[in-house]
Amino acid sequence: MTRHLSLSVISGILMGFSWPTSGFTPLVFIGLIPILLLEDFITRDNLGKKNLRIFFYTYVTFLTWNIITTWWIINASVLGVIFANIVNTTLYSLVFILYSIMKRRLGVNPGIIFLIALWISFEKFHLNWQFSWPWLNLGNAFSERIEWIQWYEYTGVFGGSLWVLLSNCSLFLLIRKYDSLNNKNSFIIGAFSRIFLIILIPIIISHFIISPSIKDNYKVEDEFKVLITQPNIDVWDAKFVKTNTNLDFFEVLKDLSETELENQYDFLIAPETYFAEGIGENVDYFEYTRLSDSINNFLKRFPSTNFISGISLYKTYQNEEKSPTKSANRVRDNVWIDYYNSAINISSSKPFEVNHKTKLVVGTEFMPYKWILEPLIGNLMVDLGGTIVSKASQPISELNVFEHSTKDLKTVPIICYETIYGEFVSSYTKKGGDFITIISNDAWWGNTAGHKQLNSYARLRAIENRRYIVRSANSGISSIINHRGEVLSTLAYEEYGILTGNANKVTGKTFYNSYGDFIARISIFISMSMLFIFFVKSKN
Repeated sequence: MTRHLSLSVISGILMGFSWPTSGFTPLVFIGLIPILLLEDFITRDNLGKKNLRIFFYTYVTFLTWNIITTWWIINASVLGVIFANIVNTTLYSLVFILYSIMKRRLGVNPGIIFLIALWISFEKFHLNWQFSWPWLNLGNAFSERIEWIQWYEYTGVFGGSLWVLLSNCSLFLLIRKYDSLNNKNSFIIGAFSRIFLIILIPIIISHFIISPSIKDNYKVEDEFKVLITQPNIDVWDAKFVKTNTNLDFFEVLKDLSETELENQYDFLIAPETYFAEGIGENVDYFEYTRLSDSINNFLKRFPSTNFISGISLYKTYQNEEKSPTKSANRVRDNVWIDYYNSAINISSSKPFEVNHKTKLVVGTEFMPYKWILEPLIGNLMVDLGGTIVSKASQPISELNVFEHSTKDLKTVPIICYETIYGEFVSSYTKKGGDFITIISNDAWWGNTAGHKQLNSYARLRAIENRRYIVRSANSGISSIINHRGEVLSTLAYEEYGILTGNANKVTGKTFYNSYGDFIARISIFISMSMLFIFFVKSKN
């Protein structure tokens, strides 16, 4: 038992300490080998309760990995970190149980193929169900090693997941055969050849892709100027947040940007939920509010500047006996309200544009499967921002890119957590975005790995879409990232100030833009086919 427990803990530690932003990335290529060996030991021993024992030890592995990488959630919610770790760990352990059963029935090599396909299928599933938490999808591990993964423009993050799984499984199979090898030198030769083929060749290809001699499907065009604000508002200072109005926050924005805007910037950008007074502004009447008037009067001095900001909005429904939407919250009889975490684009010469956040954070912004859970447990939400009710989301089919009022420039406004959804961002970019704007508020997590990882994940989206990214975060890290995922400039965490710089318009589509998560779809087909074969054999 001691050996088994040691292997499971070692595997979790290797995976945890491979993770960005301070981890040693190469560990991810071997991190799963101890737990693969452990499963194999249990499968081949003479003891019973194999599934239960495998579940226990894999649970230890994945819980260790989760705690090391996402412990910082506790700064915002003790309940949140417990729930996220339990659910995520359980799901990963179930994947391993299914792999073990398949391996025992169909053999080692088919079992390995099933594990790779099922793991990637699970990662895809974890991107789309209502308890979505894809923070630890394996392809995310390379966000600080962008020189290794320039081929993400073809495969997306799932290419990275496949890379990690192939490396771990291939080396595991070699180690498994060690005792049966007559010539031990062949083990060393096999190990180095597999490391070269599986690990080093993709890195070589990555460097080849960014060679100037390679013709790209995209085109880097004109520069434009951005002014990014980082107000560093203490979100945990309830007195400050609750006693200040949106007009007060606008005055802070003016103090930050007014002098510098004389240099004529194309975009002024403020972070997520920057205007978050009370329950927000009524989206149907926003253009008639004092806040809208103040912003428009300010922008008249800067006619070439568009202002993109986060804002809390709401929409009311009158005379409705039943909920008019799945997300609506009942205020009183026949009165309902939808709350939104939104992004707005305002200029002095055209009507404002608005998009609502699509990918909401479980437990803090919405209650998953609300129509099932709310009647059972009530409105159990975590208070991050003053409104402890479920927010509404906007379908991606209804999202629009934000257009500059005077120039041929379009941007994709991504709100915080949406950063980690590769195909979502890519589908949005296909609507015509020339660059990506990310607005975020990571102050809830404190000065931990959380805000660093989210900023780092933005680099993956830059490569997948070959688009510049401009990122405004309330407390940091605000940044400008180019189309190769290289960070051009940043404003450090907890600094109050502005970040100015140039970005480039990029047109054209990457392969990933066109085909999205094709690796995941192929994996789903393979895993479903193998499950069908398994059930047929079991029946026979």
